[in-house]
Amino acid sequence: MSGAPLWLQQYAASIAELEPGEFWLWTGLSLAASIACFVGGFLALHKARLIENTPTSRVRSAAQGYVELRGYARLMPGPEIRSPLSNARCCWWRYRVQRQESSWQNGKRTTQWRTIESGTSDELFLLADDTGDCVIDPEGGTVYPSLRRNWRGNGRRPDRVPAKTPWLQFGEYRYEEALVNIGDPLYAIGWFRSQTAHRQQDEAAEVSELLREWKADQRALLERFDANQDGQIDLQEWEAVRRAALDQIQAAHLEHALDPDLHVLSRPPDRRPFLLSTLTQEQLTRRWRISAITALLGSIALGATGTLSLIARGLL
Repeated sequence: MSGAPLWLQQYAASIAELEPGEFWLWTGLSLAASIACFVGGFLALHKARLIENTPTSRVRSAAQGYVELRGYARLMPGPEIRSPLSNARCCWWRYRVQRQESSWQNGKRTTQWRTIESGTSDELFLLADDTGDCVIDPEGGTVYPSLRRNWRGNGRRPDRVPAKTPWLQFGEYRYEEALVNIGDPLYAIGWFRSQTAHRQQDEAAEVSELLREWKADQRALLERFDANQDGQIDLQEWEAVRRAALDQIQAAHLEHALDPDLHVLSRPPDRRPFLLSTLTQEQLTRRWRISAITALLGSIALGATGTLSLIARGLL
């Protein structure tokens, strides 16, 4: 390497001075990291292309299987979703609480943050577009929230939530929170399935079952259908009972027929990405492509480092 740059000659000299065990450790780590970065870059590029190549569907007309949806985050009817840390109303949350701990080692004080509590929401919410609603089951998904904040305080639970992260923070506790707020634009890609409200109906069997239920309560049956008050149901009255049972079953069928289909988006059964993002599709693909380029550049640099180490030891 006599004609090589000075920095390369110095690097080769330092490598040549390493003990064999230390040399193989660092060289092996460099080459393994290079392979890991290459695989990571390839996967990031694959995700970017998958997002770009999956067409956007509407909730009402989406095919069953792997689909991409765009809409707005909404709450489902029922109890509200609130972040455990700030009690903020939202559609999804993630939080972490850390405590600052100090210790003495070899006469020196070291300080580190230890996580004492964390959690991620798995509660269902809705993605709504102009054709309908889709239930989002966020379990197992990668979520890109609209709000991230962190601040410090003096208790396991914060006594207040700052409007924005202050420049100077004090306190032995550190709080981190991420939210998908109600009404946020939402991009989602995952496994779509519809559970139809329409079902095969055996009207005669359902009428018979209902009649058995009514006959089990003779007192109620007589109070409702014993028109002549003789303490029993005659043939004419029994026909009224059958007609009432048939009307009730047909009304129930009509109610079910008017119910919309239930659409659900969840984690795919295979290894394809399940993403829920307040970022747009374009922003997501840009992020994945930047990650891919960064990882591939890192792979080249680490691979070159490992290769130069082998050359410096005369192994190549």
